[in-house]
Amino acid sequence: MSTARAQSKTLILTWFDKREPTALQRQRFAADVDRFFDALAKRANWCECLSTLLDDEGAVDFSMKGYEWRARPSGKGLVVSSIVPGWSFGWRGTLKDDIAADVLGWLGHYARQYIHRSNIAKVLMAVWERNGLVLHPFGTGLATLRYSDVWPKPSNKEIFAQAERSCADMWGTFSAKPRDYRSKWASRNTLDPAIHQGVFHFLRAQSLMSAEFELEALAAYDCVLHSLQYFDWSWAPGNPKRDRRDLVQALGLGKGAGDLAEHIYFLRNQFIAHAGGWRWWDAVEYLENDLSADADRLASRALRKAADIEPKYRRIDPAPSDWALWLEDNFPQIWSAIWFRDA
Repeated sequence: MSTARAQSKTLILTWFDKREPTALQRQRFAADVDRFFDALAKRANWCECLSTLLDDEGAVDFSMKGYEWRARPSGKGLVVSSIVPGWSFGWRGTLKDDIAADVLGWLGHYARQYIHRSNIAKVLMAVWERNGLVLHPFGTGLATLRYSDVWPKPSNKEIFAQAERSCADMWGTFSAKPRDYRSKWASRNTLDPAIHQGVFHFLRAQSLMSAEFELEALAAYDCVLHSLQYFDWSWAPGNPKRDRRDLVQALGLGKGAGDLAEHIYFLRNQFIAHAGGWRWWDAVEYLENDLSADADRLASRALRKAADIEPKYRRIDPAPSDWALWLEDNFPQIWSAIWFRDA
């Protein structure tokens, strides 16, 4: 057993042990964890094509694409399609224990969902930068095509063509030829949890600002910086994982940006995330007229800068040739991103 797989198994069993299983239950569950990873390694030809309909009210007229994902407008909105590993189905015959089949089946489901949502994150940021719209990542519809042990495996072109026909049947076709949009987000690595989560908080801040929840939006902007603290900063001076000034300095954004980051963090701690012990009615006095706009620019610059330097300090491969090995090698980060935190 490889070191990466052993570490992955330990994480899963540590979580399972908190349920206080009997010795026999643990033995059966542990055996199925081994079967789970063995099966993943043999599922190179298993895949799904997930297509999510984003409710853009017909405002988005462009298309984007990567090697294993596409975004294209339909008659009812923008559709993001991803080819992901076939990890969410076919476990009942492979795993012997009912509890393990349920838990590990959901684990496979969430892992492949994370891959799809990382592609959606690219598209959401492109829509924001081009159209100024914040779309919900869950969308309003989902289409799934499954390929289990198909030999030879269909090409990506064939899979996407079938997905496009299926989506057209459900959601219609776009009235005009969409224009290709070249966004830097198409190549940014949103599989990195720090970048992925930063995108979520940045877009949440935009939604809060549009609803005039200014204080709450400031907290979301600070959460962008907090998310980026989980990036690999082993190369940077100071302690970017703990200190926002060090984080901003490592990103090359300057002293003024560091002061602003600390001020936003102060407001979050004193008035937003926690019940303040003083002058809570007057928190608005700390909000200069342009503070929200400055916070928006800071979060946007930090997120883009981190995404652009990520290839130099890459820890998660955005386009692996072997997804099963990718999951084993990156399991601690993926587990933390997708699984349930114990109380």
